[in-house]
Amino acid sequence: MLIRFIVKNLYSFRDETEFNLFPNKSQGLQHHKVRIGNFDFLRYSAIYGANGSGKSNLIKAISFLETLVEQGKLPSETEDIKFKLNEDNLNTPISLGIEFIANDVPFFYTITFNEGIILYESLAFSNKSDDILIFERSFENETQEITFYKEYYKTDKEKLFVEVLSEKLIQRNELLITFLSKKYPDDFKSTHSAFRWFDETLVIIKPDAKPGGIAHILDKDPTIKEFANKFIPSLNTGITKIDIDTKKFEEFFGESGDAKLKRKIIEDLKNEPNKLSLLTDSETGEEVTLVYENNEVLAKRLITKHQNALGESTDFNIGQESDGTRRLIDYIPAFQGIINDNKVFVIDEIERSIHPMTIKEIMTKLALDESVKGQLIFSTHESNLLDQSIFRADEIWFAQKDLDGSSKLYSLSDFKIHNTINIENGYLKGRFGGIPFLGNLKDLNW
Repeated sequence: MLIRFIVKNLYSFRDETEFNLFPNKSQGLQHHKVRIGNFDFLRYSAIYGANGSGKSNLIKAISFLETLVEQGKLPSETEDIKFKLNEDNLNTPISLGIEFIANDVPFFYTITFNEGIILYESLAFSNKSDDILIFERSFENETQEITFYKEYYKTDKEKLFVEVLSEKLIQRNELLITFLSKKYPDDFKSTHSAFRWFDETLVIIKPDAKPGGIAHILDKDPTIKEFANKFIPSLNTGITKIDIDTKKFEEFFGESGDAKLKRKIIEDLKNEPNKLSLLTDSETGEEVTLVYENNEVLAKRLITKHQNALGESTDFNIGQESDGTRRLIDYIPAFQGIINDNKVFVIDEIERSIHPMTIKEIMTKLALDESVKGQLIFSTHESNLLDQSIFRADEIWFAQKDLDGSSKLYSLSDFKIHNTINIENGYLKGRFGGIPFLGNLKDLNW
């Protein structure tokens, strides 16, 4: 689970800025508060703000850190992603920090880098009093120094490894957390556990993201398909059932098409049987998933079933559904995961293409379900979710641009509000900030 995230000098965040899921003394929705060990944190968070205020940049920053850890290396160019509206910041390093819980163990990881060089990196067991070091890495006078927890230095062999690691093994643009996890997972189990949180537990969904191979996902996991056929028909989209149409490659494509391309697709899938090949119809938007199963290549696509005026079932392909319906179908693995898995889902513009009443109904069902296992953090413009029967005040955050163009984050719990107040009206009237200040359009002679 995600506890807090800290960012400095990245995108629109000039100064050190913290987003967290710490609960206050709110008495409402107590099942949204989770306790693991000595840590209390919240299960949900909704982030509001005007266009360009920084709410998407917060999610981009979390995604950037996730990508750094997964790839294990700094990108070749990082100067262009720094805060640009102050010249001093162009020479200032980028710093990121994240506190999270993996396998019931709290960790804090931080990294600082500049001009393609890691200046500082550390991983620790997070503790309310003093954190317990796992590793620390720093540079001073062009010399890299790596320190591990005290108990590590038991033999001369381990001491020698640290010296060789510092001087030879790891480059200045490589992340130590990734290096140790991939090359020595059994020797550094805690580091590997922290790495796996980024790789397996943290899931970031951007506005244009799609769960590649949704037909294959539903086909291979009966629990997700069962969830889909309860979830989608309940949303009044007209769909009564979702099914999967599976055909052999040759049967699906027939004799038409580029024979050379077909052979290459088949060869690639045979060589990498765990790989998926996705084909999208440019006109209809329908996606076909090609997979290698049972020694043959199969084509899978989603079929949505509707009832006609006579009560008969009629098949549609996914390309014939609306953008909003397709978005809801894309969300199926995420919503099922939030309910059933201990994963962290971070979604940018969760309401995109979805009717306000539909997204409110979904969020209400999740928020009131005391059996939910995962964590959901999302950005949104949808004001009807500002309802204290759905989210606590400490779960609602706002992003706003300062006069210098930098983004600031603050929680609704910073304001003294009663638990019965209509916060949607207050927000739209500008009481809490996080809304656009518009010029007079008459001045444009419209």
